[in-house]
Amino acid sequence: MLNNLRAFIRGNRQDRDEGYIISSSKWVTGLMVVGIFLYNLTGGWGTVVALSLAVALLIGRYLLVRQATGDFRDMHHAKKCYGQTKNKDYLRFIKARGEQMLNDNKVLTQSAKAEIQSLIGFADKYI
Repeated sequence: MLNNLRAFIRGNRQDRDEGYIISSSKWVTGLMVVGIFLYNLTGGWGTVVALSLAVALLIGRYLLVRQATGDFRDMHHAKKCYGQTKNKDYLRFIKARGEQMLNDNKVLTQSAKAEIQSLIGFADKYI
C-alpha cells in the first residue's frame, strides 16, 4: 500500500493518456487541504478563498485544454490539406502555429511537445 501511495504522489502514470496539458490535480488537492486547515483559523473565509483558487485553476486548465486541442486539430487539418493541394501556406501555418505554441504555452506535456516538433519537422521537410 505504501508503494501505491508513493507512486501516486510521484505521478507514476505510464499507463494513462497524458493529453496536451499537464495535470493540475495535485495543485487542486493541495488547495483543498489548505482550505480544510484554514476553516477553523479563519471562520470559513480561508476555505472560501482556497476553494475559489482551486476552481479558478480548474477553469484555467479547461481553457488551455480547449485551446491546445483546437490548435492541434487545425495543424493536423492543415497537414491533410497540404497533402491534397500542395499549397505551401498550410506548411507555413503549421510552422508558425507550432512555434508559437512552444513559446507561449509552458504547460504542454512532453508528448504534446514531441507532436509539435514532428509537425514542424514535416513542414520544414516540404517548405
